[in-house]
Amino acid sequence: MYKDRLLNKNSLKLIKMKKLLVVLALGSLVACNSGTSTESQIDSSADAKKDMIDSTTEAKKDMIDSTAEVKKDNVDSAAKMATDTLKSTK
Repeated sequence: MYKDRLLNKNSLKLIKMKKLLVVLALGSLVACNSGTSTESQIDSSADAKKDMIDSTTEAKKDMIDSTAEVKKDNVDSAAKMATDTLKSTK
């Protein structure tokens, strides 16, 4: 009689576990197929970051170019001044 009760308890536990498994499986399917997608949000934020980096890089490049141009102009004017000075001393 004790064995029958034990078998009955175990079989009830198995049935409960199977039901729980089915409920969890259905819940995960519903959650995965809910239709909400974050892919477009990720793409748009990646594009925004890329645009920000590109604009920052372009601004720094322009600043470097303008600084180099100013230094070149300063060197050219200093060279012209030196040449004029040498011409005037002759």
